[in-house]
Amino acid sequence: MAIALGVVVIVAVLVRLVLDPIAAHYTRQALDESEGIRGDFSGVHVTLLPPGYEIRRLKIVERSDREWRHPLFYAERVHAVLDWHQLLHRVPAAWARIDDPKIVVTVRPGPKGKAPVQPPDLVPTLRRILPARLDRLAVRNGEFLFRDLAMPRHPEIWVHKIELAAENLATRRRLAGGEPATLSASAALGRSGQVTMFTSADLLARPLAFAGQLEVRGWKVTELFDLIEPATKLQPTQGTIDVFVAFKSKGGRISGGVKPVLKHVEVRPADDTFGDKLKAWLADKGLHLFSDRVPGRNAVATVIPIEGRLDQPDVQLWPAVFGVVRNAFVEGVSSSFRNVPPEKAEQKQGVVQQAKTAVEKKEGPPKAQPAK
Repeated sequence: MAIALGVVVIVAVLVRLVLDPIAAHYTRQALDESEGIRGDFSGVHVTLLPPGYEIRRLKIVERSDREWRHPLFYAERVHAVLDWHQLLHRVPAAWARIDDPKIVVTVRPGPKGKAPVQPPDLVPTLRRILPARLDRLAVRNGEFLFRDLAMPRHPEIWVHKIELAAENLATRRRLAGGEPATLSASAALGRSGQVTMFTSADLLARPLAFAGQLEVRGWKVTELFDLIEPATKLQPTQGTIDVFVAFKSKGGRISGGVKPVLKHVEVRPADDTFGDKLKAWLADKGLHLFSDRVPGRNAVATVIPIEGRLDQPDVQLWPAVFGVVRNAFVEGVSSSFRNVPPEKAEQKQGVVQQAKTAVEKKEGPPKAQPAK
């Protein structure tokens, strides 16, 4: 027993003295291969039983204006373990868990007359750090911050307390067991909203085949001021917004819908001009006019169809999924305020005429009535 314990101790010491420095060297080399990105970490540890690899306090920054000062990614711990079952099939597959990751995506103004500067892509760098193909990925207590410095007021979207699980990510049908890949996530949005998402996909289908849904509930519209004020000159003072998204991609065609719902929303002008005061007043009137008539709730709801095609044959699955979700979310938020205030009719309409207009899709929502 004592001999066996001694062997274990010797092996552990050898791992620390030999394998850990080698793993740290190649990890640093992988981080340095990315243009515009530089990474650092506090330590790397390799395990033999089971075969595993761990990076502690991983930090990645991007360079801007010749200075390395913009945080891009941080994780307290990245832990990956090889899957013994798939090793028997000579497939270097693994599962990974990322604890307390923080991602900051910043869009910066480009040179005069040029498009905004997009942040560098983290995915190739992370793939070099974890070279084995991942079958499962778990994220615990994640945080994501998006900042657009190219837009007026520099709006931000903050998603935190992210809990994410992606499973059955096999790229060979016999290893997938006939089951689709799935991704489920929950998170907090800003200081008030709650987000849930579920997606399933056939990773081997060409064109891509996937389906999913996203729900945002209880997001206070006061947090949207920086996003909507430049376009509407209105400031939300109270109320919440829900956004429901369902989508499907089959045969290269994307379909679905997004339904934003405004609840108990009130707005006021962003400044003291008479025109903005009038817009704020009309907006409040319009919210009552377009209420979905749920007892005890003053809400505005509409459904916006999602349509599109995956025209690029080499488009990757998860960027496509998150692209659909992002565009649907942005469209839902912007559309919910598109008719706040509502468009004004040229001539006064009666109740019957307004009802007739409301059911005609091409006519859009009913228009506000001109003052007497």
